[in-house]
Amino acid sequence: MHPRDFSLDTLLTNCAQRHAQRLATVDGTQRLTWAELDARVTNLACWMLSRGIAPGDRIALLLTDGAPFLTTLLACGRIGAIAVLLNWRLAPAELAWICGDAEPAITFVNPRFAALLAGAEAGEVHEVDEAHAADGVFETLVAGSHGSVRHPEDLALTPERPFYMMYTSGTTGKPKGCLQAGSAVAASALGFAQHRGFRHDEVLLSVNPLFHVVGMQQVAAMLACGGTSVFAGRDDDSAAILDLLHREGCTTTSAFPTICFPWATMEPVRGGRMPLTNYTGGAGMGRPQMYEFIEKEWDARVVGGYGQTEICGFATFIDYPDMLEASRSIGWTLPHVQMTVLDPDGHRLPHGEEGELALRGPSVMLGYWRNPEASEAALGHGWLRTGDLGTMDDRGRGYLLGRAKELIKTGGENVYPAEVDAVFAAMPEVADAGCCGVPDRKWGEAVKAFVVLKPGQTLTRAEITQRFKGQIAGYKRPRYIEFVDQLPRDPIGKLLRRELSARPVTPDQAAG
Repeated sequence: MHPRDFSLDTLLTNCAQRHAQRLATVDGTQRLTWAELDARVTNLACWMLSRGIAPGDRIALLLTDGAPFLTTLLACGRIGAIAVLLNWRLAPAELAWICGDAEPAITFVNPRFAALLAGAEAGEVHEVDEAHAADGVFETLVAGSHGSVRHPEDLALTPERPFYMMYTSGTTGKPKGCLQAGSAVAASALGFAQHRGFRHDEVLLSVNPLFHVVGMQQVAAMLACGGTSVFAGRDDDSAAILDLLHREGCTTTSAFPTICFPWATMEPVRGGRMPLTNYTGGAGMGRPQMYEFIEKEWDARVVGGYGQTEICGFATFIDYPDMLEASRSIGWTLPHVQMTVLDPDGHRLPHGEEGELALRGPSVMLGYWRNPEASEAALGHGWLRTGDLGTMDDRGRGYLLGRAKELIKTGGENVYPAEVDAVFAAMPEVADAGCCGVPDRKWGEAVKAFVVLKPGQTLTRAEITQRFKGQIAGYKRPRYIEFVDQLPRDPIGKLLRRELSARPVTPDQAAG
């Protein structure tokens, strides 16, 4: 069958039939088999239909990760409603704007987030007890049948129907609702599972928010292979997450440095092994010392990758040995994805030339919700234009150079922030670093670096400048250096360079 013939609902139905008594989810003390999850999804879908929800209506989810989130999401897909995945890290005004744009008919919310909805036009609001105890309202909805003139099986739904919306971070203005079809999410999940060789005995440690595409793609891949999703609690610390990993026999996760680094002091290897494949975003952009430590000291596998919300998650992967060979590469595409490099007019460039990375395949978004201009700009040339600058080598590997809007132009020369960041990544005294462009009277722009030192380490601006000599061209070296306690990053660790560029430049920050 073609990937477009599938949706997450067809994958769920297949798991309920083929792996009925195998575990689908582990969420605290609640353990659901695939048959149980499927039945709860049907019950909730019937309840939605009884409330008058129709295909195309929006259902907002302001929920912590776990079985209720997954059940509600899948119930939306079962009746053709569009799940709007709300980020509970946003401010009330930001959520209000999104709800005003999406116009949800119903919102499911955890009690702890109820205050965030104040002033938001969120439709009919239903609180979901985070403990989802047997006497909770949500349990009543998913455990019993509900009278309705319609049943999900009576609806003629196609896999290409819109399934969910994730709102982008809004780095270029107001956030945009990225609209994905059920077939796109399924294609991404199937491609991911196929590439990594997942089987029904795979056990995912889910630590990334499901309102984000990284967390969603991981859990969707478990539906593709019949594996188990083990959800870490929102309030779990690193020790609790590590204990959960071993207790449930987790075999894979997508853990970023903020999670991995604390484990280094907690004896993560138990019984002689760390049974884990770890996925990290931005291959070639991270800390090489961390990757080496995980591979050698923990005997766990590291896999890097690159992707976007607009293509349902990771589009490329690269294994650790290939990282050593091509340290700046983001690797090769997943089976269902094609990649190329385009010039500003949308023409494909030959290998080795720099341009805008572009992707296509069945997991590309339908477009942006109620934003035809942005949709045309992203999809108008037959490719998803990522907004990322990059290149490809003659083996088909991609290389990420940075966001087009983050390109630094100094004295007529282009500086890709990733090139500067990579020099800092090799410095043993540096815990984290990032750079951006700042106004410069002589050169138009100059490179400014922000550096976080490891505890007990010292490094002067003059020493940093000396380290850069011989590594990259002089015009790429930081002209200003500011030492900070931490860098602003989003929930998955992506550096927020726009916030850095807004900080003042002072004479004492001049590099030595």
